[in-house]
Amino acid sequence: MRCPKCSYFFSEELRSCPRCGQDMGAEIEKLGLFPITANEPFLDIEDFIEAEENFAKRRTLEFPLPTE
Repeated sequence: MRCPKCSYFFSEELRSCPRCGQDMGAEIEKLGLFPITANEPFLDIEDFIEAEENFAKRRTLEFPLPTE
C-alpha cells in the first residue's frame, strides 16, 4: 500500500504509515483488505491434542529384519 501523504510503500497489515504516521484505517476498510473477525476461534485445543496423537502414531516406524 502507498501512503497518500508521503508516498511511502508499506504492508497492508499496518493501519498507519510507519514513516509519517498517517492513519490508513479508513482507506484499508474501504478497499476491503481486512476480513471480518470471527465470533469464535477456528481451531480449538482439542484439535491440537488430536493432531499430536495422530503424529505420534505416524512416527512409529517398523523395520522388519531380513530373513535368511
